Amino acid sequence: MSQPDNSLIWRPWYRMIQWSAVLALLLLLLGGFVLGRFQTPMGQLAFCAFGVLTGAAFARMAHPLDGRLTRLGLVALGFVAASEVFFQLLVWSESWRVQPSVIGWRLWWGTVVTAVGLGWLQVLWRAGARWEWNSGRTTLGFTAGLGALLVGLAFRVSPFSTLPAWWHWVATALALGATGGSLVIIGRWLKKRPKNTRPLPRWMRPVLITAGLGVLCAGSFYFGRLTMPPPSPFDNAHSMLADIPAAELEQQLNRDSLRLKKLAEGMDHLQQKSAKLHQDIADRMEQEGTEDYQPEESRKIRHLFIRYIGYRKELIHLARVYIGFKKVQDEPLRDRCFLTGYGAAAVALEAGREFVAKYRDNDHARAKLNEGEPGWLKPGQFEIVYHSVTDRHHLKLFATYGAHFETHRLRWKREGLPGTDVKWLEGRIQLGQDAVGKIDLDPVRAWFSRIGRQLEQDVNVPFYEAQKMMATFMGDTRIVRREPFISEHLIQMTLKDPKTKLQPGDIILERRNWYLSNAFLPGFWPHCALYVGTPEELEAIGIKYSELDAEARAAHQRPEHGHPRVIIEAMSEGVVFTSAEHSMHADYVAVLRPIFEPEQKPEQRAAAIREVVHKAFGYHGRAYDFGFDFTDESKLVCSELLYYSFGGLLEFKLESVLGKNVVTPNGIMDKFVNERGAAAQLEFVWFLDTPPGKDHARRADEKDCRESATRPKIFNE
Repeated sequence: MSQPDNSLIWRPWYRMIQWSAVLALLLLLLGGFVLGRFQTPMGQLAFCAFGVLTGAAFARMAHPLDGRLTRLGLVALGFVAASEVFFQLLVWSESWRVQPSVIGWRLWWGTVVTAVGLGWLQVLWRAGARWEWNSGRTTLGFTAGLGALLVGLAFRVSPFSTLPAWWHWVATALALGATGGSLVIIGRWLKKRPKNTRPLPRWMRPVLITAGLGVLCAGSFYFGRLTMPPPSPFDNAHSMLADIPAAELEQQLNRDSLRLKKLAEGMDHLQQKSAKLHQDIADRMEQEGTEDYQPEESRKIRHLFIRYIGYRKELIHLARVYIGFKKVQDEPLRDRCFLTGYGAAAVALEAGREFVAKYRDNDHARAKLNEGEPGWLKPGQFEIVYHSVTDRHHLKLFATYGAHFETHRLRWKREGLPGTDVKWLEGRIQLGQDAVGKIDLDPVRAWFSRIGRQLEQDVNVPFYEAQKMMATFMGDTRIVRREPFISEHLIQMTLKDPKTKLQPGDIILERRNWYLSNAFLPGFWPHCALYVGTPEELEAIGIKYSELDAEARAAHQRPEHGHPRVIIEAMSEGVVFTSAEHSMHADYVAVLRPIFEPEQKPEQRAAAIREVVHKAFGYHGRAYDFGFDFTDESKLVCSELLYYSFGGLLEFKLESVLGKNVVTPNGIMDKFVNERGAAAQLEFVWFLDTPPGKDHARRADEKDCRESATRPKIFNE
C-alpha cells in the first residue's frame, strides 16, 4: 500500500451524485408501481440510475471525502470508471449484451469486482489494517483472494454455467475469513476513533423530542390495536325470545333440539375422521422422513376444517339465540331455551378445544388451517377458534351458566321437560365442562400466541409487498427487445395438426430468453401452464361445463384478441385463462401429456382429467404467490397450480430452492426425462425448439426435448 500523495487532494461530489441517483431511482420505481409496469425506457433509466448510485458508492470507498487519495485509490477509481462505462453499455447497447462471446458481461464483471475489492482494501487500510499485523495480513489476504476468485469467473468458457462444488467451498472460506477479519479491524478502529464533541444544532433538540413523541404515540396506538381481542359473538347479543309467542317458540325449540343433535353427531363424526386423518398423515410423514403435506392430504384437511367451521357457526348461532332465555315468561319454555343454548355452547366448546389441542403445536397444519378459501373461509380461522375456546370472557360466561345448570339439573332430571331429551343434553354438557378441565389450553399462552402471530403478520406484509414489487419488475423486464422465436402462425399450425393436437390436461413448459427473472429461477424451463381446452373439448371428456364455477366459466369463455382461452396459468396477475396464441408466443415450448398409470383404461384416464380440470377451474382468480410458499394454497405460482391441480394423480418431486420445498417447471421436465417405461407418468407430445444462432423456432423431436433439461439457464443466447 503506497503512502498518500499530498498533491492529490480532490473533493469530488460523490455524495451529491449518490443522492441524485437515489432520487431518480425512487421516482422511476414509484412511476412503475403506479403505472403497473415499466414503460420504455423507464427500466433502462432505472438500471442507469442504479449503476450511477453504486458507482459513486464504490468511488467513496476508494476515496473518502475526508481523506487523501492514495495511488492505489486512484487505480481503484479507474476501475470504477471502467465498470461504469461497461455497465452503461450493457444497459443501452443491445448488441453489446448479446455478443456470442459475452465480452460485455466479462469486462463489466471483471472491472466491477476489481473496483469493489480495491475499494474495500482502502477501507481496511484506513481502519488501521497493516501487513505487519496477523489480523491485517490474513484479512487483506482473504479479501484479495476472494476478489481474484470472483474475477476469475469472467475468464470461464461459459460464465453462466453451474459452478463446481470446490469453488463454493473455497469462496465460502475466503468470504468468512474476509468478513471476520474486517469486523475485527473495523471494530478496533471504532473503539479508538476520536469522539465527536460537537454540540447539537439548536433545531435538533425540538426535532428529536417531537419525533420521539410521534413514535411513542404511534407505538401506543399500534400496541393497542395489536392487543385488542377479536369481537365476541356474545357481545351485545339481542334476544327476541320475549317477542315470540309461546306456541311458535315451542315449535322453534322442537326444531332446534333436533338440529342440535344432528350438529353434535356431525361434530363427533368429524372429530373421528380428523383423528384418523391426523394419524395417517403422521405415520406417512414419519415413514418418509418429511414434514410436507401431499396435495390430497392438504385438500382433505381443508375440507374437514370447512365442515367444522360450518358446524361451529351453527352451534354458536344457537347459543347466541338462546342466551336471552331469562326473558321468556313461561318457565318450562325458559328452561328448554337455556338447555338448548347451553348444550350448543358445550358441544362447540368441547369440539373446539379438542381441535385446537390437536393442531396447535403442529406448525405446518396450523398454517394450512389459517389459509383463506375464497367463498368459504377467511384467513386466520384457526386463530379465531383458538382465541374463542381460551378467551377468559367466554370461559367465565360458560362457568356462570354452568352454575345455573348445576342448580336446576336435579329438578330437570326428576321432573323432566316435555320435548327435551334432558339426559342426552346433560351428557353433552358434561363433556363440554370436562373439556375445559382436562384439555390443557393456557389462556396466557394463547394470548401471547395471538399477539405474536399478528405481529409477525404485520412485519411480513411490507417485506412481501417489496418482494412482490421486485419480482414483478424482474418478471416484466426483458434485457433484449425482440419478437419471440415462436410465431403465432407456427402455434396455430401446430394446434391444427391432428398429430400434435392438444388435449385437456396437457402440461405446457415455456421459456422466454433474456428475461431478468430467468437468472433467479433454477434450470432451463422457468414457466409452466395447463391446457384445459374449449368448452366443447371439456364436454367431450364428460365434464358438465355448466357445473363449473360461474366466475371461472365467464373468464374462460371471454376471447383474448379473438382467440379462445384454452390455457390456465399463474402469472404475476394471478391465476388466469389465456389463449394459446398468447401463452405459447415464446422462444421454446414443450408439451407433455400425463398418462398417470400404465395400461390405464380410457374411462379411468378421462375421470382423472376431469378431476384435474375441476380443481384447476377452482383455483382461477387466486393471487400469485410472490413468496413461493408451497404450503399456502391460497396463493399460487405456475408450478404450484399444477402441483395442486394434479393432486396425488402425478408424483411431483419437491426440491429445495432458497430454503423452500417447491416443484419447479424444470423439475417437471426432469421427471419426464428420468422416468422411462412402465414408471413413466408423462409422455412426449411436441417440442418447438430454436436452434442456436437461429431467430425462428421449428418442430423438434423427443430426443431434443429430453436434452433441453440440461441446457444452461440464465439468458441462454
